[in-house]
Amino acid sequence: MKKSLYSIKSVNGDVLRGYTWSAEKPVGNVVIVTGMEEYAERYDDFAQFLNKNGFNVFCVDHYGQGLNSENGKKLGIVPSSFFSKTVRIVDDIVRKVRKTTKLPVVVFGHSMGSFIVQDFVQRFTHDADKIVICGSNGPNAKLLFKFGAKIGKWTCSKKNQFEKAKLMESLSIGAYVKSVKDRKTPNDWLSYNEENVQKYCADPMCGYGSSRIFYRELLKGNARLFNKKFLKKISPDNHILIIAGEDDACGAFGKGPRALYKQYQKLGIKDVELHVYPHMRHEILNEKEHQQVYDDVLKFITK
Repeated sequence: MKKSLYSIKSVNGDVLRGYTWSAEKPVGNVVIVTGMEEYAERYDDFAQFLNKNGFNVFCVDHYGQGLNSENGKKLGIVPSSFFSKTVRIVDDIVRKVRKTTKLPVVVFGHSMGSFIVQDFVQRFTHDADKIVICGSNGPNAKLLFKFGAKIGKWTCSKKNQFEKAKLMESLSIGAYVKSVKDRKTPNDWLSYNEENVQKYCADPMCGYGSSRIFYRELLKGNARLFNKKFLKKISPDNHILIIAGEDDACGAFGKGPRALYKQYQKLGIKDVELHVYPHMRHEILNEKEHQQVYDDVLKFITK
């Protein structure tokens, strides 16, 4: 196993950086798309697990996150249309990795990354060999996303676009925070694993509060996901695994992942699986019982 810096230049000239974990005798590749307000290195343990089982791992930080935040000076600051740009970048990585390794490519998206991957499978439906959607929501959130997109647009202007989006954060993350009644920290909704929560709380590169333009663009991207015109573009030959915690507020406590699963079934996708794990919250890869999740992902991508 070898971990090293990785970067890719997008079609619009932006250079995004992250990390790659190389397997000794690779049989495939996994491209990880992270969540919001976090970064690639948080997936180190998962990447090492995948390495040991023969998969190279590639994970580029999002705009305004991790290695692309200018040493934390621009955390949560993103360009206009960052959501659609990121979808394109994911596809660029997939194509580049396939060309250089000549091996299958799996795209794994968590949280915000899961919505980017949902869009990816619509726009570039034939490019990845398998898709894993982790900690996501489904068509049951359609109206919520559309309403949020309108508020995001109304509250963001050229003058204030880089200010912290306190209202949007309160309406979205704030609702997740309040879902845990006996919480010790504002981040307890992430996992039952207190050690993971404490690490997140202590990390200045996590949970810092994003900008108005970030929320505007994120919700604009999410609002288009369940448009029938775009859903029809998904190839029925896709292989999709949906995984989530039963107690994940982001996924409406299991309702979202289950609705997404049914949606893909109705679209005629031949291979779609769902695993909703009891007594797990949003970051199922960081729960104490995460090995079961790791094993289920491995079983899916190697079958």
